Amino acid sequence: MKISEMLYDAAKYPFFGIKQLLLLGLMILISAFLLGQYNDLYFYVYDVFGATALLVMMMLFFLIVIIFTVFEAGYSFKIIEKSVLQIENPPKLNHFISMFKHGINEIIIGIIYFSVPFIILLVILDNIFNEINLGFPPLSIEISILILIVVIMLGFLADMIFTVSIPYMASKGGSFKHAFNIPQIFKKIKKIGFKKLFISYIIIIFGLVAIGGPILKEIIGSTNIFGFFFAEELLAPYLIMFSARFTALIYMESL
Repeated sequence: MKISEMLYDAAKYPFFGIKQLLLLGLMILISAFLLGQYNDLYFYVYDVFGATALLVMMMLFFLIVIIFTVFEAGYSFKIIEKSVLQIENPPKLNHFISMFKHGINEIIIGIIYFSVPFIILLVILDNIFNEINLGFPPLSIEISILILIVVIMLGFLADMIFTVSIPYMASKGGSFKHAFNIPQIFKKIKKIGFKKLFISYIIIIFGLVAIGGPILKEIIGSTNIFGFFFAEELLAPYLIMFSARFTALIYMESL
């Protein structure tokens, strides 16, 4: 399948599950509201009940946001899993325990894959901004720049491996260990074609979804409350479903 065909398929995919799109969007909308945008409840609770009540409320809201975020990741995994099984329509938002488990797994896998570039980045920041003072040994500017380039390359590599590892894990029944079967994952990357995967990743996953989507969402969401509703209820879930479907389509090139 050509990249343009994958793009078209992923772009129309969310429209075959409008109910799922709206329910996913509702979780995102509630999360955004609880985080404070267009929400004066924080000021009211502080004025009426004091700082302790505000802290308790914020902790409760933060817990709800975390739970919804895990469900969002779990539903993304479910889309990938069903797409790899060649099910064309978006899956239902059900089996929440299983979805929550897969969401946690996906988040943990992402943390593991990106931990090395993140730690190296901390070393560079510690050298550039002395006030951070994390205790790492000092490095010259030249070495820091060189390490930064390596971090960027490692980040791209980790993200591409992660992009393939999730559908590979989904194809193996969601078993956590398969996400780290590096030899098999690289075999899949080889079958897909590094050039095709790289172009797909840079243009679609990184450029459109990771950078373009959030920027567009922020621009629309900051206009007024109607823009905020559109960005969180419609645009954000659309990007999640689009990205998950496109990731699955890339992986299916290796089958």
